[in-house]
Amino acid sequence: MDREDRRHFFVIGSAILEVVTPVFRQKLENNYTNHKVGCFKDYLNSQPVAHTLFHLRHRYMTCCKDNGNCRNNPTLPITYCQWDLLYTETPRPDKHYCYCKYTAKSVQLEDLDITLAGLILLNCCTLGPAEQQAIKMLRQYKNDYLSHNTKCGITKPEYDALWPHLTNFVLQLDPSRQDDIVRIKNRPMDESLCTKYFIDLLDVHKQLDQIAITVQELNSTFQTLSTTVHGLNTSLQGIGWNIHGSFQGVNTTLQGIQTTMDKLLYYAEKGVTCTCQRENPDIQRQQRKSYKLGQDIFYQIHQFTTVSCSTVFLYNKAVMTNDEHVAFIQWENCSIEIYNTDGSHVGTIPLQSSPFDITEINNSTVAVTLPIYDRIDIWNINNKQIVKSIQLSTPCYGITTINNKLVIGCWGRLLIIDPQTEKVEKTIDTGDYTPVRLCCSGDSIFVTNDSHYLYHYSHSNNKISKVKLPSKLYDVTTLQDGSVYVICYDGSVQHVSSDGKKYKQVTTKGLTSFPSVLGIRYNPVQRKLVITNNKDSIKVFNEC
Repeated sequence: MDREDRRHFFVIGSAILEVVTPVFRQKLENNYTNHKVGCFKDYLNSQPVAHTLFHLRHRYMTCCKDNGNCRNNPTLPITYCQWDLLYTETPRPDKHYCYCKYTAKSVQLEDLDITLAGLILLNCCTLGPAEQQAIKMLRQYKNDYLSHNTKCGITKPEYDALWPHLTNFVLQLDPSRQDDIVRIKNRPMDESLCTKYFIDLLDVHKQLDQIAITVQELNSTFQTLSTTVHGLNTSLQGIGWNIHGSFQGVNTTLQGIQTTMDKLLYYAEKGVTCTCQRENPDIQRQQRKSYKLGQDIFYQIHQFTTVSCSTVFLYNKAVMTNDEHVAFIQWENCSIEIYNTDGSHVGTIPLQSSPFDITEINNSTVAVTLPIYDRIDIWNINNKQIVKSIQLSTPCYGITTINNKLVIGCWGRLLIIDPQTEKVEKTIDTGDYTPVRLCCSGDSIFVTNDSHYLYHYSHSNNKISKVKLPSKLYDVTTLQDGSVYVICYDGSVQHVSSDGKKYKQVTTKGLTSFPSVLGIRYNPVQRKLVITNNKDSIKVFNEC
């Protein structure tokens, strides 16, 4: 496949991952909120949904409730991986086996890939015929053109035929996505992002099944050939021909090939995780063992000096995007400086005023707060173009994301804003202080306000708690398991539990010895930690 074919793949893959998948998730959220269901977990626990999904994974089962609607589906579209993502089994003393034995996990909408979100929409939601057709076809396009496409390319005739239909179905589900579709169609080729999307979208399980079959056939063939050679060698020795060494060499080669085949078969069967886990980093967080507070989690891989300022402002900060660029805001320069992780400077985005905080949104997009103008600007750091500005009626300071929504710290409150509609969906009263730095994980929002306290908000039930740390707080970030790293004025890094109640100081080399750490941000896709200090330096850490 040539470069243009790869770009076609990149455009279609970008549309599926960056537009179609969020549209499916939003459609699902709208469906259950319209039915007065508070959160996705409650929706999964509702009897009709749990019952329906159970029979999409299990065959020949009769449930204790609503057994008149039990179904024996000829196919089981929900995989074990997907079922285990959604539900956990609750032990019961009786031997009865049905959906009543399962309870929904605290799964978030962003944990769902297009396949699983589409399955739930088609089987559990009230949809019109046109919506059903659009969802079915978009899922089919993903399977036909991306999931089994080992060449990472789409020819021009295929692309030209596919794009208008994909566009029509997307806009049928969400007309507001017109600008996104145009932007993606015109985007330049990004080789590293294309490779990542190729890995994310390829159905590795099916490819490994094919490899396993081939390896087994080759293994059988080599075993037969090895037996034949051994028999011929014995026969020739019996009649006095002295070529034992030659055939012994062939036997050795065959044994080496057989060993290689055995290893390849082992890795094909066990060495790659599920596609849905690769596409959704939060799933890895949910399934991994929680960190022990204070343990060494990271090791340093890079350190570099940034574009310098004549003075240092305490809220200069860097984040890492999903495509592994470092975006660094500088108050005095009124800019976003963009770097590769090795420290090479990619470019500068000039801002209209001094930025206070920054958060990554997706692979190439960041949002910054401009308190002087009461505004949030969203930028694409690849093409250095502004995506949109969201005007507020109050100064805005800290910023992060939760469930694809922006969380903004303002005077005496937190605002949760849909970046698509720009509407304030929820306001959380914080009393007499301003949320200066924020981070989120699952249902939790963690807030600092330049004091000794780290505040913990539950987004779903509005519960508030706080923990007092040894020193005032600079910045916070959440890790894979939902726990939090907190940078303090005394130079320490405190590791706080995911419920915001316990903490322990971190002693990781290079993290705590870095002078005057001011900013910290963890990227769950790259599994990298970025910290900034008051010497215009940035350090990048890998997760162990």
